[in-house]
Amino acid sequence: MRALLLLLLGLASQAVIAGSLAFVANAPQQFDFVDVPRLPQGFGAGEFTLSLWIKPDASHPVGPTWRASKMQLTHWSDADPEPYSGDGWWLAGNFLLDGHTRPEGFLAGATREGTFSLQFYGGGRLRWMFADGDLEVPGKVWAVQAWPASNAPSLLDGRWHHVAAVRRWREPQGATLELWIDGTRVAQTDIPERVDMRRWWDALAHPDDPPELGGWAIGAEVMTAWDYVFNQYEDYKGQIDDLRFWNRALWPAELAGGTSSAAGLAAHFSFDEGQGTHAADRLDPDYRLQIHRGTPQTWSPESAPAAAALGADMR
Repeated sequence: MRALLLLLLGLASQAVIAGSLAFVANAPQQFDFVDVPRLPQGFGAGEFTLSLWIKPDASHPVGPTWRASKMQLTHWSDADPEPYSGDGWWLAGNFLLDGHTRPEGFLAGATREGTFSLQFYGGGRLRWMFADGDLEVPGKVWAVQAWPASNAPSLLDGRWHHVAAVRRWREPQGATLELWIDGTRVAQTDIPERVDMRRWWDALAHPDDPPELGGWAIGAEVMTAWDYVFNQYEDYKGQIDDLRFWNRALWPAELAGGTSSAAGLAAHFSFDEGQGTHAADRLDPDYRLQIHRGTPQTWSPESAPAAAALGADMR
């Protein structure tokens, strides 16, 4: 009996800890966030898919979140401006992931080339902003979102949701940006170019940025997260799990069915460490994301319900 107990204890100690990362409401200049210092090799050069599971904290109210108001810290944005309706149509919101670059500065007319951002708007809806050049559209970024917001379901229901942002080549030229939520394509935008995004993603966004500034931030607006230049308060509150970068556009059947081979998988963060200040890639343990200003709630024992689906052989 004692031998059996020791065996069971040994197996338990070898078990993988399931879990996720949880972001809480923050005080100004004290944002908990994840730094993505560099992007996986090859990601963004051609077709791609970024996928993750999220569970926004539905205990926070929907309300006004105009730029630099502290209500961005506690509210989910109620703003639902028409895309491209003005230079700052996207300013009021909550950033889940921010790779919003400013290579020529911060004024409204400056280019945003290299941007890749996921932001909540319109009462818990999600939009994707992407810029593959100095775009001649108000705001300088492509919008991939349902508009009006009521055309898409709110994610403030206390449940886990699967998100995928896909760039797919469109024949005979150009590409289509697709935003998928829970296996349904909720929005798409046709764009004219097929740009290798590494030209921006392998360099600092702005020449004046501090060298420690990472490429993307998860959980807050990137410049705010680093407390650099100015302080906006766009803040994500909730959990994330199973972040994956793919060097291919997943097929609609894969996204709708929630299963796929691991072909083209460039990086996979399962957030199962349960402690510490880093999360490691399951493919390359030396490739890590850094967690800044963690809280006692940062490592959650709760996992997304179907985190084993896409690329199932990697779990």
